[in-house]
Amino acid sequence: PPRLDSSAASDVYKRQAGTSPANGGSELTGQWTVETIADRPVIDRSPATIEFTQDERVAGNASCNRFTGSFEQSGPDLSFGQMATTRMMCPPALMDQEGRFLAALEKVVRAEFREGLLVLLDSDGNPLLSASRRENTQ
Repeated sequence: PPRLDSSAASDVYKRQAGTSPANGGSELTGQWTVETIADRPVIDRSPATIEFTQDERVAGNASCNRFTGSFEQSGPDLSFGQMATTRMMCPPALMDQEGRFLAALEKVVRAEFREGLLVLLDSDGNPLLSASRRENTQ
């Protein structure tokens, strides 16, 4: 079936749900490249990614292994369900980054958009993860 580009799909969803980028809304939907984990930049050329779907599923690459799970969103409030991951071994630096990434997802309570980045925050408002939107992905 034909796919809508993410901006068109986002606009349709916002009209239907009455959401807006200011409060999270459907801006989450799509693929994101992880830039920082707990204010530490990711390893150069790291494959860390996260994709949100409109049916509240999440998947991606945690740095070494693939993951999948669910999420719940209400306005800017965001939480993740239990994640399933593959179990490959990778270089120690990637395994460390992956552990920090998965641990960060467990603490997320809010999503915000700052200067074009998706920023996931903990209950104290501390940034746990930032990611940039991946363009032209299918």
